[in-house]
Amino acid sequence: MALKYTLESDVDDFVKASLNSLGLVKLKDYNEKSCMSDYMKESLRGSAKTQSKTNFGIPDFTIEKYSIPIVIEDKLSNNKHEASSTNGIKMDDNSVKNYAVNGAIYYAKNMIASKKYNEVIAIGISGECEEEIKISVFYVFSATIQPKRMVKYSSLNFIQNKGSFEAFLQDAKITEEERHKIIIRTRADILRQAKKLNKLMNNCNIGTEQRVVYVSGMLLSMQDVVAADGTIIDVGLTMDDLQCIQTPQKRDSVLIISHLQEYLDQKDIAPEKKQIMIEQFKNSISLDPARDNLHKVDKIIGDLLPQKASITKQIFSFLYTYVFLEIDLTQGALDIMAEMYSTFLKYALSDGASLGKVLTPPYITNMMARILDINKDSRVMDLATGSAAFLVAAMDLMVTNANDSYGKNTTIAYNAIKKIKKEQLLGIEVDAKMYTLAASNMILRGDGSSNIRKADTFTTPKEIFDKFKANKLLLNPPFSYEEYGLPFFEFGLDHMEKDGLGAVIIQDSAGSGKSIPTAKRILSKHTMIASIKMPSDLFIPNAIVQTSIYIFKAGTPHNFEYDLVKFIDFRNDGYKRTERCIKEIDNPTERYSDIYLIYKLGKNAVKNKDFHFDLWDLDYIYAEDTITPDGNDWNADRHIEISTVPKEKEYVDSLKQAFSWELGQRLCNECLDIRSKIRNPFAFQKVKVSKIFTIKGATPSYNKGDLEPILDENESYDYITRTSENQGICDVTGFISESGLHPAGSFSLGLMQMIFFYRRRNWYAGQFVKKVECVKNISEDAKLYLQTVLNGLTPKLLSYLVRDVERVFLNSDLVLPVTKEGEVDYEWMELYVQTGKKLLQGKIASWFDTNN
Repeated sequence: MALKYTLESDVDDFVKASLNSLGLVKLKDYNEKSCMSDYMKESLRGSAKTQSKTNFGIPDFTIEKYSIPIVIEDKLSNNKHEASSTNGIKMDDNSVKNYAVNGAIYYAKNMIASKKYNEVIAIGISGECEEEIKISVFYVFSATIQPKRMVKYSSLNFIQNKGSFEAFLQDAKITEEERHKIIIRTRADILRQAKKLNKLMNNCNIGTEQRVVYVSGMLLSMQDVVAADGTIIDVGLTMDDLQCIQTPQKRDSVLIISHLQEYLDQKDIAPEKKQIMIEQFKNSISLDPARDNLHKVDKIIGDLLPQKASITKQIFSFLYTYVFLEIDLTQGALDIMAEMYSTFLKYALSDGASLGKVLTPPYITNMMARILDINKDSRVMDLATGSAAFLVAAMDLMVTNANDSYGKNTTIAYNAIKKIKKEQLLGIEVDAKMYTLAASNMILRGDGSSNIRKADTFTTPKEIFDKFKANKLLLNPPFSYEEYGLPFFEFGLDHMEKDGLGAVIIQDSAGSGKSIPTAKRILSKHTMIASIKMPSDLFIPNAIVQTSIYIFKAGTPHNFEYDLVKFIDFRNDGYKRTERCIKEIDNPTERYSDIYLIYKLGKNAVKNKDFHFDLWDLDYIYAEDTITPDGNDWNADRHIEISTVPKEKEYVDSLKQAFSWELGQRLCNECLDIRSKIRNPFAFQKVKVSKIFTIKGATPSYNKGDLEPILDENESYDYITRTSENQGICDVTGFISESGLHPAGSFSLGLMQMIFFYRRRNWYAGQFVKKVECVKNISEDAKLYLQTVLNGLTPKLLSYLVRDVERVFLNSDLVLPVTKEGEVDYEWMELYVQTGKKLLQGKIASWFDTNN
């Protein structure tokens, strides 16, 4: 029998022995504690687990011999292996200090946040003895996004040599399905904070038209000022830098503008472009000196600041704490400016909404970029750039492809990525505000702003396009433009290289006969490749429009006799969008992965091992057909037969509804004599409610606008209001906060009709809801019995004011079964309910037998 470990150093010894057994040599292949390179030390500066966090962090072991660094943290006892919640690995101080996995990931995230590393492998190890060792491995690729758990790896064997490590990295590579989930989750995080920020700005009387420029300017001011050689000239602003000083030169907003000026001066940005951006920032952030005066701190930001602070500091502090420190702004296909802008538009039907600016969701920009096979050699153009969402998505794919082709962190990959950002992206935007957002967006991502131009697309000199030589075009034109924006697409196709590919998402009307002059001209010069019908709720809440994606090859007229067009009906993308959230209802991640295969392979997609064939009926969502020269038959519904045959799921749902209704009717008419089937309790006596239950307000309470998207059906929660319908369940929500989450096994009391409901799932509360809990830990069946007993109090509670409910409730008496010793007989309650269930099951079985 293995000896039990008694000290954490025993686990250290196990790790050292394991590394040595793999042929790794201490001080050469791996290091212990602080014996690491100065470069790694610098990346860990400020990540010590001490309260001040002023020193550099010290992982238990580090490995720097491979292309990606490895940090290992170990703990004595498997009880100290990992601390997690429904939101993932916990990063609070206690968890980081006391748990192996949390500590390792904390170090890895800090290393990435230092900008010295893009990826780190984090390993948490814990154990009781040599035979009870637990090892968890994580691929950490962002300072804010949850890392990828490498579930297949439960030993250290993969770090034995370069070959084994490179094989591990292939497994660690983020797949398209994982990328899609990251986009959706991060977008939900941004929307959650954008909603709160919008409310804060509204409370502070910041005009709608200024809000998103506020956001972009402040986020840029948080960036370090870096010289061309990489030297940090000045660190980015933090909350402490804004001191609410009232002098003209030291006002909070003036400090922000001053830092922005310094920051942009170090960027390779044309003077006229820089001037436009600075003017936009000044007009939003520093125009009104009154915003730098001391004001009462809004409750949204109250836990971060003292009682008074400038409006400028309040907004800056919110962005710094909840966006800059919590959300990765520099990686992936997500366009934070677009998400903020869309959220602000949702609450103010002005500005962009009236101009037809409907910004494209990030998972759509990523999908369109993938469909065009954008890679490191592509030259990508967007002629209605908006916030640069398409260029963000394209750049993400191009950088990923460069790293995959040349190897991450290699000189050739570095130079290729530098060229991509400087030379291979072209965006044109006429609106000064949107231009500022686009440029800010690209600068945040390592400065892909070199070719973001403020100009009218149609008057931009031809030599700009001739020099750029675009071979990919991505576009979402303003829908309010003539012919629904189709002239933008024609112009783009006309100004790109022959055989280049262009994709536009546009209203269906453009391809159904409402834009015939432009459509005919496009077909006379270019070849239609595909048409993808998109969901009608795609742009909710900002617009409800029917849209399609049209894909063309530039430079060759369409041959109406021989050129077949691929038509795809993608109206069921697996999502359901509402005013407040996007819900997964039918495997959206898999569907967005499959749409690329359907576009490439058509009905042959079923032969691909990665295709989810059970999700599709390709005969009814895919067709290849010719089109006419008339320019009015570009949409899928003109070429794909609409199926009138119900799917298997629809048959099943219909049967379930019919059976459940009839069964419910029959059970309502059944009499169950439960008491005659079981023993009697010793007695029934009055028992004071306060001996059985506690009651308090279900706080904090939430409005429907506070509900969050459901990112995972396993992480959904009931939203309970004072209604008596549907067991008090008004809606379901994603995770909102730990403080407002109430446990399954409690009761809710709606104060409108004073109805008690037993809660089987964790839940959040609306207004006028109380939470009732049992003093003792009893079974669910006993609680179901008590639910009926509690509702006997309803008439009494209704006769009192709401403010008196808790007092009246606790002082009331319940008639309950008791034992000979005078204790409440919970076992008898449980027996009663279980017997009733069995009788009901017998009735149901008998009913089914009769029907058969």
